[in-house]
Amino acid sequence: MSDRKSVAIIVILVTVLGMGVSMVVIGLIQFLQSGPIQVPPPSLPPGEDPDIIVSHNLEIWAEAIYSQDFMPFIPEEGPPFNTIIWVNVTNTGNTTVSNFEAVRTTIYFHNNSMPLVTLNLIIVGDPAQIDPGESLILRFTNDRESIFSPTIDEGAVLYSRILTRWGDGIEEILTTPPSAVGYTH
Repeated sequence: MSDRKSVAIIVILVTVLGMGVSMVVIGLIQFLQSGPIQVPPPSLPPGEDPDIIVSHNLEIWAEAIYSQDFMPFIPEEGPPFNTIIWVNVTNTGNTTVSNFEAVRTTIYFHNNSMPLVTLNLIIVGDPAQIDPGESLILRFTNDRESIFSPTIDEGAVLYSRILTRWGDGIEEILTTPPSAVGYTH
């Protein structure tokens, strides 16, 4: 094989490999910028009562409130949308549960599976351990680093699907009862 053919083959291989690596890097960047992964909707819309999950010696249920803040002024991004989620946890086991967290929530419009948004959650207060026989109400809110400002009517009814995690990576998804969006005026 001549030197020219060898050089041409090497150039083609380097070009193809470079394009492949570039496509992988671009895909990874787009994935990382896409925001939190959606928590899937339930098979049926939620009822008026909390959905109680029993898993690994925990009884867990949640409630949520939603608001859009028009006070004292509206930022240029628009009125911020906020949620507060209370997760009720009862430890029915014999060991202490640590590292319980609500990781993220996907908020859906009531009576369908159309998502409004998926938000990362942060705990309000200190993380807690849950001792045997103990019940706690943990409060979480959306991360407010960036403003999410949807156009949504006051009184629109929403519900949340919440990914929870504790211990050595145990995960459960909670569903809140429907709740109306309130405005601050």
